[in-house]
Amino acid sequence: MEYLKQSKDLQRNVILCIVFVSIIILAFYFYMFNSGLSKDSNSWSNFGDYVNGLLTPFLTAINIYVFIKMTNAISSLEERRTINANEIEEARLEKELKQAREQFEKETENDKIRLDRELENERRLLLMQLRKQELDIFVKQMNRFDDYTSNENGIESLRQLTYYLQAFLKTGLRWFEIDNESRIATDIRILWKDLQKYIYNIENNKEFDENLFYKIYDARDNIINALAESTINKI
Repeated sequence: MEYLKQSKDLQRNVILCIVFVSIIILAFYFYMFNSGLSKDSNSWSNFGDYVNGLLTPFLTAINIYVFIKMTNAISSLEERRTINANEIEEARLEKELKQAREQFEKETENDKIRLDRELENERRLLLMQLRKQELDIFVKQMNRFDDYTSNENGIESLRQLTYYLQAFLKTGLRWFEIDNESRIATDIRILWKDLQKYIYNIENNKEFDENLFYKIYDARDNIINALAESTINKI
C-alpha cells in the first residue's frame, strides 16, 4: 500500500512538472515571437524543433529521475519485504521454540510427578514391610503369655515380655507413626503393669486372678488389632 501511494505521488509530481515546464516554454516562445498563428509550414516546423529541443533534455532528466526513484522505491520495498519475511520467520521460530520449551517443561513435570509417585509407592511398600515385620515380632512376643508355665523358665519368659513392651514403647511405635501419648501407647503401658502384677502374684503364690488373666488376654488382642489397623490406614 505504501509503495502504491509513493508511485501515485511521483506520477502526479512528474505530470505537474511537465505541464509547468511546457507552459513556461510556450509562454517564452510566444513572448519572443508574438506574431500570431502562422500559415507557413516552416514556421510550424521551427516551432516543433524549438519545443522538441527544449523538452527532450528535460524529459530525459525526468525519465532518469523517475527511474532512480522507482528503483529506490522497489529496492526499499524488497528490503522491507525481506525484513518482514525475516521477522515472520523469527516469530515462527520463536513460537516453535516456545512450544517446544513448554512441551519439554510439561514432560519434565510429568516425569517428576511420575517419579515422585513411584518413590512414594516404594516408600509405602517399604514402610508396610517394616510395620508388618514389627507387628509379627510383637505378636510373637505376646505369645509368650500363652507359653507360660509355672516353672522358672515360664516366669523368665513373662519378664522378657515386659522388657520387650518397654522397648516397644520407646522405639517400636515410631514405625506405626503412633504418638507415645496415644490410646495404643496408654493400653501398652497398662498391659505392662498388669503383667508385672501377674508375675508378682505368681512369684508370691497368690491366688490365681482370673479377671486379671483375661484382662491381659483381651488387652493383648486389642493392641494387636489396633496396630494392624494403624498399619493399613496410615499407608
